[in-house]
Amino acid sequence: MKKKLLYLVLALMTVLALTGCSFVLRAEVPYQSPTPYEQLRIDMIRTVEPSVVAVKTETGHGSGIIFKSEPILETNQTLYYVMTNYHVVENGGEMTVHFGSSQTDIQVSDYAGYQLYDIAVVRFKSSKTFRVHDVAPINNNTITEIVKGQDVYAIGSPQNIDKFNYVTQGIVSLPTFSYNGVVGLAIMHDAELNPGNSGGPLFNLKGELIGINVAKIPTVSSKDGTIAAEGLNYSLSINKIAPIVRNFKESDYQKVERKPRLGISVQEVSIFLQENDASLLPPNPVGVVVVGFDQTRNAKDYLEKYDLIVEMNGTPVTSIADIGAQLANAAFGDPHVLKVMRKVNGEFVTLTYTIILS
Repeated sequence: MKKKLLYLVLALMTVLALTGCSFVLRAEVPYQSPTPYEQLRIDMIRTVEPSVVAVKTETGHGSGIIFKSEPILETNQTLYYVMTNYHVVENGGEMTVHFGSSQTDIQVSDYAGYQLYDIAVVRFKSSKTFRVHDVAPINNNTITEIVKGQDVYAIGSPQNIDKFNYVTQGIVSLPTFSYNGVVGLAIMHDAELNPGNSGGPLFNLKGELIGINVAKIPTVSSKDGTIAAEGLNYSLSINKIAPIVRNFKESDYQKVERKPRLGISVQEVSIFLQENDASLLPPNPVGVVVVGFDQTRNAKDYLEKYDLIVEMNGTPVTSIADIGAQLANAAFGDPHVLKVMRKVNGEFVTLTYTIILS
């Protein structure tokens, strides 16, 4: 069989050659930069990126970096530590760590924080292996050099999770600057930051963590009035926050309590139609629209994005408040029957699912 296949390939190549056609076999070759500088940057980002995550809360999301791990005795799990901003986790309720669309989110078990420095550490447990970024100022009590003009790279998830591990580049504009009234707490640079970048890492070209991204100045006053600011971005200096992070004690960590939930994000129809095509929903829709999922809950196994929930437990659904009323006094293991309208092969059909709260 192998000989016949070889003869067929050789015959095809001969025909192509006789007819003047070329036949070239090309192997996929990894991109090689024409400049050493660009290749250094590409290699550095490829190396550090697996340690960068998003931290999702009940009120939004931020970014973070895995900087430490330790085995959990008598189990096959590891406890991972993620640095982020305090304002990301403050009053955040339940939290999960997001690793990109290829992996399931993992529940945050607990967190510690120091509000004045706007720094926090969240922890999660997993039997999987994740890349841990070594941070010398934390692990070895050393100082990382930060100088004006140094190239910097911010990685995080600005605006939406679908921009997971977005990268921006800039230079250090001021190596030290006051933040939250603390002298020298911040670095100022022009690698652009946006909401969602908070808590993400700032690297130098060697891949050293030099800061935790925290904020940007959105506007400045001028003789022409208030105008948009450009390139005024803050990151917490790793040399300042390292002693705080290193000295968090076990007693500083607050447990994050898991609450029973369906595991869906929904929108009112009127809000949904402001930003989406009406063809995604049936004519004259009444209900609420599924727009996202908590990957740690059960609803993801039944519902789909853009499902229109029209009934819950036999009661019509016309608003998000109707779903909230059905979930009052919710308990783990409670079954809830949802009736949804879904577009299948161009037609809207009604489907019914029983979802167990988890």
